[in-house]
Amino acid sequence: MITRYETNHQLSHKTSILIGANCKLTLGDAKLLATRFVPVELNPDAYKPMEQSYQFLKSQIDQRIPVYGTNTNFGDQATHINENLRSDDSSVYYASIHTQQKNIIKSLACSLGNTVAPEITRITMMLRAHCLSQGYSGVSPATVNAMLKFLNSGITPLVGCYGSIGASGDLIPLASIAAGLIGENVNVLYKNEIMPAPQALKLAGLKKFNPELRDGLAMINGTSFMTAITSLTLANLQRIFLQMLSAIAMSLESMLVIGSGYHPLVHQLKQHTGSILVNEFMLDFWQASQLITDLEKVRAGEHIDRTVQDFYSLRSVPQGLGTFVENIERAKHWVENEMNSVNDNPIIDADEKKIHHGANFMGYYITDACDMLKMNIAQASTWIHALLANMVHPRKSQNLPANIVKDPHKRNGFRSMQLLAAALTVQNRKLAQSHAAYMLPTEGDNQDVNSLGTHAALDFKEAVANLERLTAILLLASAQALEFRQIEKAGVKSRAIYRVIREHSATVQECRPMTDELNTLIDLLREEKI
Repeated sequence: MITRYETNHQLSHKTSILIGANCKLTLGDAKLLATRFVPVELNPDAYKPMEQSYQFLKSQIDQRIPVYGTNTNFGDQATHINENLRSDDSSVYYASIHTQQKNIIKSLACSLGNTVAPEITRITMMLRAHCLSQGYSGVSPATVNAMLKFLNSGITPLVGCYGSIGASGDLIPLASIAAGLIGENVNVLYKNEIMPAPQALKLAGLKKFNPELRDGLAMINGTSFMTAITSLTLANLQRIFLQMLSAIAMSLESMLVIGSGYHPLVHQLKQHTGSILVNEFMLDFWQASQLITDLEKVRAGEHIDRTVQDFYSLRSVPQGLGTFVENIERAKHWVENEMNSVNDNPIIDADEKKIHHGANFMGYYITDACDMLKMNIAQASTWIHALLANMVHPRKSQNLPANIVKDPHKRNGFRSMQLLAAALTVQNRKLAQSHAAYMLPTEGDNQDVNSLGTHAALDFKEAVANLERLTAILLLASAQALEFRQIEKAGVKSRAIYRVIREHSATVQECRPMTDELNTLIDLLREEKI
């Protein structure tokens, strides 16, 4: 059986989200934080490893041992050691470190473009705090607690979608968030009003955070922004995928698909798990349907003008969409790993007394998850368009009226819907381009390779939204087509979906604007009523 997503009902019992050592976040946690205001709390088990990591880093800084991003400069300028490294005055030395931590946040808080949705920023803040609370980043529990107070107070910085190239993580978006936390004069959303961060901090009864040691770098040097976008989008895709399969099953039923191509043996012989699972979904969906055509009756001549096999889009759904099932599972594994990862640099290993300068801030797993699924979405979008094309043309629809409407010689019916579906499909095909191919060296060629994970995530988000729109269109068309076949002959599941649709959208007879009805149907999908 295809893995079910965590439904709104299943998530409703959770009253908080726990982060830190020994805690594992899921796509469901991202969805929960996006849909309900729940506090994010630090696991008490996280305090000891965090404090040990912080104290070990401090001991190295006390000994004036160069540690990247703490008593050195950043990126291509890491060769510049803190000018007070050899100073006898520790207060001057540490003051210069703390100033440097503030400055890196200030200088990188320059995101541009459309402001991302507040729920994306909130998930980002949770993921960043979770990363730092694993005990390998050299930050103290006080740092993470300050981040959580900021998040739980409902202060949400406004973050532009552009700035990250996915190397050294999401530096600019994360700095745009951290700038609010340290009280810079950046805009935030608080109690549904946009205001400067200092004003919001005052109203919330919070003090601005003063970063120490490597706090500034720790708050911005990771994949939390791209992972937030991807985790919420993938959670939505899990839902939409099953709803899309339902819409496809309804459309096939309305076109009197020949059932032989969906015999279990056919897909067992193909041997691919995803194909078998999609086929099982279709057979289960069609239970009690009287509209699935028996191949033997076609061969016996009981269906006039019927060929013995259907067009590809009708008979190869399991083979075509099976990879989509498996890639969703693969992406879920990668994205949840990234959600729970230490995606920081450097890595502070207090147990072994080592500091490792690595590249865990790279977002390649996020990029590949998004690029892989964008290709699947493009294919599925093309498939939905092909099914709609079949349904509106009598030559291919098993004699449904043209445009699935009575009196098509004077009414347009679903012809416009096919045009709309074509527009959405073309966009999703364009979005399917691989971001890995667009890498651009930058930052003095220090970042000479980069993942572009945030770009991939943003395009993934748009593609999923378009797939949801296409699903709504196909559901409306299928409901109308099943009426012409006599809805009482449809399977139990088709009839149940049909009833929900007809509560909100009447049969298309006379021409009318359909935008509001499509948006209502999209809302029903999001509310999991279909």
